[in-house]
Amino acid sequence: MRILVTGAEGFTGTYLVAELRSRGCEVISFASDITDVDAVDAEIARVRPDRVIHLAAIAFVGAAGIDPFYRVNQLGTFHLLEAVARHAPHAHVLIASSANIYGNSTGGFLDESTPPNPANHYAVSKWAMELGARFWADRVAMTMVRPFNYTGVGQEEQYLIPKIVGHFRRRESIITLGNIDVARDFGDVRSVVAAYCGLSLDPPAAPVVNVCSGRVFNIRQIVAMATELTGHEIEIATNPAFMRANEVEILAGDPGLLRQLLPDWEPKQLSETLDWMLQA
Repeated sequence: MRILVTGAEGFTGTYLVAELRSRGCEVISFASDITDVDAVDAEIARVRPDRVIHLAAIAFVGAAGIDPFYRVNQLGTFHLLEAVARHAPHAHVLIASSANIYGNSTGGFLDESTPPNPANHYAVSKWAMELGARFWADRVAMTMVRPFNYTGVGQEEQYLIPKIVGHFRRRESIITLGNIDVARDFGDVRSVVAAYCGLSLDPPAAPVVNVCSGRVFNIRQIVAMATELTGHEIEIATNPAFMRANEVEILAGDPGLLRQLLPDWEPKQLSETLDWMLQA
């Protein structure tokens, strides 16, 4: 099976390519600029893949500027879908959206029916991508995956858990964080790509699937885990600038549909993920 992966050289893509190859797939890394409509069209016409897994995106919420979110996340996806519809209409496309589209004002364990309420341009661009992709639904078989937070070796320290891990690995004495009592669903990149592979190789009828663990930990607990794993004590300083007003206490994913579709899939424990990152 020929699988074309966009964003293959990114954090998630690196793990995804390795996982697909371990399953015997022929993996092709997408080489074109996703914002160049002609280049995208030509590459799909040349490759004619059986599957497409679309990861390429501006993914950091705090990235500078607004325009790139929409050029890459929204319009780039539209370029890809049009090219697939024209040149590889048999291919299934797995598109990485984001649980960020749910926003941060609805708490609890969110399932796929939760109304979107995006709270930043990254999330708005992903929701706009999902809405616009529907115009190709009659010509392209596609599945939207909405991953919740996940991490692993190789993720940059601008993200929360790599920041915590980095401080412990350097045995720093203090770390500055925001609200350390909010609880979130933190997954492992290896579990996420295993889910992506399963949903791509055996495409589900479901158009949207949350990718999450269904387990929640607050920041205080994560720091305590790292302390136990390393034996290093670190002081936590809180910075009000890192806190959101009226932030919900618990925000996590409901993995019920994912478990139904992939009954053998099991997310890794967060303690295992932290130990892997600390030892890397």
